[in-house]
Amino acid sequence: MTNQNPIYSLKFTITWIIIYISIVFLLFKLLNLFIAMYIGLWIINLVIEISERILNRFNKTKNTVER
Repeated sequence: MTNQNPIYSLKFTITWIIIYISIVFLLFKLLNLFIAMYIGLWIINLVIEISERILNRFNKTKNTVER
């Protein structure tokens, strides 16, 4: 039984399971980062919209580049 295929060896299987779990973990962290950035952009946009509406309500002029 010394000529056994290395694919069926326990060491080979455990190594690939560890590699697979680490890839899944890294992808999960990367996905969390992108979701956090996306939600952060939505929150910044919401704050800008609310502040513009408040400024428009009190007829304050905004200094913009478009002038």
